[in-house]
Amino acid sequence: MMRALIFAAGAAAGFVAGTRAGRETYDKMRGRSNELWRNPAVQEKVIPAVQDKVTEAAGVVKEKAPHLQETVGGLAEKVTHRGGSGQHSAGSGSATSESTPATDEPTRPPASPGDQPRPPE
Repeated sequence: MMRALIFAAGAAAGFVAGTRAGRETYDKMRGRSNELWRNPAVQEKVIPAVQDKVTEAAGVVKEKAPHLQETVGGLAEKVTHRGGSGQHSAGSGSATSESTPATDEPTRPPASPGDQPRPPE
C-alpha cells in the first residue's frame, strides 16, 4: 500500500512539473516534426508509398465491387418482393418472425386490474 502511495505522489509531482514545462516542450516537438514532414527528402519517400497504397486499395475495391453489387441487388430484390415496407408479406419470411397489421390507432399499454377502460383519443 505504501508503495502505491509513493508511486501516486511521484506521478502527481511529475505531472505538475511536466505541465509547467510541457507546453514549451510540446511546441518544440511540434515545430521539429513539421520541419521534418516538410523536408523534401521525406516527401520523396512518403508520396510514392502513399500512391502505392492507394493503387492497392483501388485494386481491392475493383475486385470486391461485383460481389457487393450482387449482394445489394439481392437485398433490394427481397425488399421489393415484400412490398417495400420492410414487413413480411403473407407466406414469406421466417417462422420465427411475426408481424402485426398496421393500424392508425396509437398503441396503449395493457390495462391493469381495476383500471377503467379509457375512451378513444
